Amino acid sequence: MNNNLLENISYVFVKIAKIFVKVALFFVIVYLIGMQLFKFGYRLFYERAVAEGEGTEVVFEIKNYDTVDMIADNLQKAGLIDDKLAFKFRSKIYKTNFTPNIYNLKTSMTIKNMLDIFDSPSNENIVVTLSTEDVYQLSPEDNEPIEESEE
Repeated sequence: MNNNLLENISYVFVKIAKIFVKVALFFVIVYLIGMQLFKFGYRLFYERAVAEGEGTEVVFEIKNYDTVDMIADNLQKAGLIDDKLAFKFRSKIYKTNFTPNIYNLKTSMTIKNMLDIFDSPSNENIVVTLSTEDVYQLSPEDNEPIEESEE
């Protein structure tokens, strides 16, 4: 009987230990998910620029056919943003209408600054206003002086 009582007590302790392990695992998982959600929210809403101070100037172009994904990719390649998902999410929140133009941006601008410029550009941020026609860049050969012919 003494042996049977010890088995019952050890069975109860094992059952309680399993419950504690499950509860501890639950809280660890909730903590890890909470930390990831916090980091995601922080990246989305914290106003932070890529560079401190003045930053460097970057000429950036938005074309008529550019999608938000393409703009975010190009901004990241240009070193103007470091999180494409945050840019895309915030552009949807602010319902940004991307105006096709060539912009003079700085690495010290926040995502909100850039979205404001893209949505309603002012003359100080536009480098060149694009027409509806395609813009072609001249090659160096096209810039050679034209020789006058003798008549």
